[in-house]
Amino acid sequence: MLNITELKKKLKSIHYSNTHLKVLFKNHVSSTNDYLNYQYARDLFPLLVITNNQRAARGRNKKTWVSLNQKSISFSLCFKVNAKQLDLRYLSYLSCTCLLDAMNKNNCEDIKIKWPNDLYHNDKKVSGILIESLSIDKEIYVSIGVGINIDIPKNYSINRPYSNLDKNLDQALLVSLFCEALFKNINQINIDEIIKLYNDNLFWYQKRVSIKDNNNFYEGKLLGINEQGQLMIQNNGNIKRIDNIDSTMRRL
Repeated sequence: MLNITELKKKLKSIHYSNTHLKVLFKNHVSSTNDYLNYQYARDLFPLLVITNNQRAARGRNKKTWVSLNQKSISFSLCFKVNAKQLDLRYLSYLSCTCLLDAMNKNNCEDIKIKWPNDLYHNDKKVSGILIESLSIDKEIYVSIGVGINIDIPKNYSINRPYSNLDKNLDQALLVSLFCEALFKNINQINIDEIIKLYNDNLFWYQKRVSIKDNNNFYEGKLLGINEQGQLMIQNNGNIKRIDNIDSTMRRL
């Protein structure tokens, strides 16, 4: 179970742009990413919005995400960014590597990144990241929404294979480590380091995959992402580069 008091203690030392990270805890919300749209919430940024239960949790492409009371972790890390200094695509990759690192430090084993922003445990999805942004008067506001399965029942009706982390893990530590790593690296992003860490932990790396990009299908060996943040696959000596992070991928 997530201990909010303990989480607040752990977050006291975390700052972004010389501003203390604040916490907003809600028992029930539609989606933690919705707070990106509320002026009173934006006035509090940087802000961690965390809940026991999301009634309308969402993933990429308007897909639903299961969020159950005390069976999962649901939160959004919200802050302002300088769009000239930060490519939101790299923010997605950075978020994945920071969450992976936080899980590893909590002794969670066999965690892999599935392009573009899911995490897999024992070859099944255990976590998803959804980054949304809002531009107002040249200010860019960002919300990194994270959902993590902790103890979803095995017989729960979900239309895809899923996995859980250890229900006894320190959830407050996991969330705080993610926030700390994200803010530590965001203003001094080492693109080469992110790419290497991302590719070293990429699910299906060097395996044959099929990618659907809009109405186009591509097959080949998965080579990982490049310096431009594109996903690469190789087929018959040719390399196809995918820009669309809303593409879908499956193993052949």
